[in-house]
Amino acid sequence: MTFAVGIFDLFSFAVPGAVQLALLAYVLDRLGVLHVAALVSAPGALLVAGAVVTSYLLGHLFHPLAAQLERLRPRPDAEEARKEFLARVPRARDRAYVQTDPALLVAAIELHDKDAGGEIIRMRAQSVMLRNIAFAFAVATVVALVQTATGPHQVVAAVAAVLSVLGTTAALGSSRKVWHMSRLKTLDVCYWIPDIDETFTADAPAEG
Repeated sequence: MTFAVGIFDLFSFAVPGAVQLALLAYVLDRLGVLHVAALVSAPGALLVAGAVVTSYLLGHLFHPLAAQLERLRPRPDAEEARKEFLARVPRARDRAYVQTDPALLVAAIELHDKDAGGEIIRMRAQSVMLRNIAFAFAVATVVALVQTATGPHQVVAAVAAVLSVLGTTAALGSSRKVWHMSRLKTLDVCYWIPDIDETFTADAPAEG
């Protein structure tokens, strides 16, 4: 469980935070507030430690803002995953677990097989990471557009803006796909857990 939580933090916060840190450093350097070249003279271990901690904190700080991107392209809901799963495995149509909250199913998988549960958690963490990176690309688009209008290298900035838009779209789309695949894998694994239907009831479909 400790390993899974560490992986979630790494993918969801530290990696996107590193992208956001690089973008922030660039903006501050362009504004003359921070001189990135001067940081090279700092001790390597201290520089790396500072970058890791700052990346992690930035990842947490911008996480709520990145979540707003889902209003533009919402994730497929749990019902969509159920329909796709049942289309592949019609024999599971009357299984009680299929209508259960996906979060509870992941918890059940972790109790039954920690490795399988950890894999699903990693997939979810990767989805969050991609969404948060999409937010960083969106901010980079704004920065590039400002550079296009005011900077000396307008062509380069315009190309960067286009690439950032493409990066935002691709990362957000991949995030939705990976999250959907994690739900399908959850249903697949639960199919083979003995007596799981006795644990859950199927009174009504639950979202999660």
